[in-house]
Amino acid sequence: MAGLAALITVSAPDPCGPEKRLPGIDVSSYQGTVDWRRVKAAGVVFAFARVSDGLEVLDQRFAENFAAMKRAGVRRGAYQFFRASADPRAQADLMLATVRPLGLPDLPLVADVETADGMPPEVLRERLSSWLERIERRTRRRPLVYTSPSMGELLDGQLGDYPLWVAHYGVECPTLPDGWSRWTFWQHSSDGRVAGVNGPVDLDLFAGTLRELRRLKRR
Repeated sequence: MAGLAALITVSAPDPCGPEKRLPGIDVSSYQGTVDWRRVKAAGVVFAFARVSDGLEVLDQRFAENFAAMKRAGVRRGAYQFFRASADPRAQADLMLATVRPLGLPDLPLVADVETADGMPPEVLRERLSSWLERIERRTRRRPLVYTSPSMGELLDGQLGDYPLWVAHYGVECPTLPDGWSRWTFWQHSSDGRVAGVNGPVDLDLFAGTLRELRRLKRR
């Protein structure tokens, strides 16, 4: 894979997205201690940190990562691995209670939707919608949905009004799940290398300019 610097400038229009893109990463406790000043110096503009896996697993490095992102000047966001088998309102409340004491995020909060968690598709959709609505009501910002093309059938094309963070690796253009016509963020690798992070890390792109990224803070 090309170095991170190659991600910062796109020299030609891309049929699967905007010409201008910004590089970012997303992290959890699996990355251990992150040197966010080195990450920023490597060209990373934004990052997302995991809050929890449902209700049972709290990410022990979230507070550390979230505070250090701000000090380093990396625009920061937060995500929660969504469990359809757990109370969606309780998950949303845990997300909010964890993030709020640390200050407002620069990016919308994220539901990480990778599994139906043993639930029927209609239960997944109902409970995910409940989470999204609660987060939007409490933050006055429309949250992001992180998911992959393979989840599109389960989501049944019903969430396209929410901005998409799509996960699709090893392709020049991501395939969009049913219901979406564009991506806002694209996780294009799960084994990237970035200065300041020990070992592999997810690599992401934002579809737009820094000014457009800043505007995501608005409802």
